Amino acid sequence: MRIIFLALSFIASAIMVNAQSGVYLTYDDFENNRLTYATNDPVEDNKIRFNEFIAKPYLILKHKGEKVHVFKDEIYAYKNKKDIVRTWNFTPYYFLEKGPVWIYYRDVYTSQPKGTQRVRKFFYSTYGKGEILLLTVHNLKRSFPNNDLFHIYLDAQFRNDADLAQYDRYANKYKVNDLLEKAGSGITKK
Repeated sequence: MRIIFLALSFIASAIMVNAQSGVYLTYDDFENNRLTYATNDPVEDNKIRFNEFIAKPYLILKHKGEKVHVFKDEIYAYKNKKDIVRTWNFTPYYFLEKGPVWIYYRDVYTSQPKGTQRVRKFFYSTYGKGEILLLTVHNLKRSFPNNDLFHIYLDAQFRNDADLAQYDRYANKYKVNDLLEKAGSGITKK
């Protein structure tokens, strides 16, 4: 009985950590998992609104029953329950993977002949504080101009830019990161 209780308490504490919401003010805070305006109580509702459609320069946090305004250009990222969202040029990008390149996604609305449609676009940065670029073969080649082996792998592996977002279940990472590791990217972490 004691073992079952101990196991359940570990599971409950893991759920609390994953359900935590808050703001990473700096890249260093993100690397060390230090959240500002964080809550440890999964029952407490700590909502974050990005204000993307209204285009306000701040996001609104509901923290301990109060509304807090945090300017978008003064934070690195925020965590909203399980999602980590990096802000770049007042735009939110959902974090997917940290590797030789950091992979993000963003849902955008595009015009179609019969209305609008939501499309998932993928982005990357070459390190944690780097510029976020659209995930295309052309952009990757520009980011790694001296890595000829990586260029050959890109041309051989991917038919178009949409294929770049493929996840390799065997390697447990996105194929782009797997190819960069195989090509010996020589990237230094910043």
